[in-house]
Amino acid sequence: MRWEATVALPRGTTELERVTDVIGLPVVTQREVCAVAYQGRVGCFDIANGQVIWGREMSSTSGLSLDARYLYASDDKGAVHALDRIGGTSLWKQDKLRLRNLSAPLPLGREIVVADIEGYVHFLARESGAFVGRVATDGGPVSTNPVPLADGGFLIQTRKGGLYAFSTQ
Repeated sequence: MRWEATVALPRGTTELERVTDVIGLPVVTQREVCAVAYQGRVGCFDIANGQVIWGREMSSTSGLSLDARYLYASDDKGAVHALDRIGGTSLWKQDKLRLRNLSAPLPLGREIVVADIEGYVHFLARESGAFVGRVATDGGPVSTNPVPLADGGFLIQTRKGGLYAFSTQ
């Protein structure tokens, strides 16, 4: 083993309150590893030695994504966050999708894509988090995080069996 790091520590008085699970796959770049936990924290660690670069309180049920400058995460209450990758400071927060059980955000071009439990795909401005579009699928809950395609588009799958390919062009 090269190193070990703790994303979040359990807290609370009951076993249910102490549930703290790392959600989604960690995201790896050339110099850092970032992860988020349910009822825990989001943070980035130095890939060489596991030292904490930064961390902050956040609970997610879907995971996170990165681009060259920002970390994007959907929290468990339905807000999408853009955090600075260098220090974890908040750049913007879009909280108008409250309780919609959002997917992990996917950065594509000038937009951030998130899908929800009602089968909608939301497009947010990458720099501000403002809404720039929304598309309905078959009304079934989106069952996976958006999957990027080689041509710059992405796939969404719903629990009703729908598979949808989208493009931000």
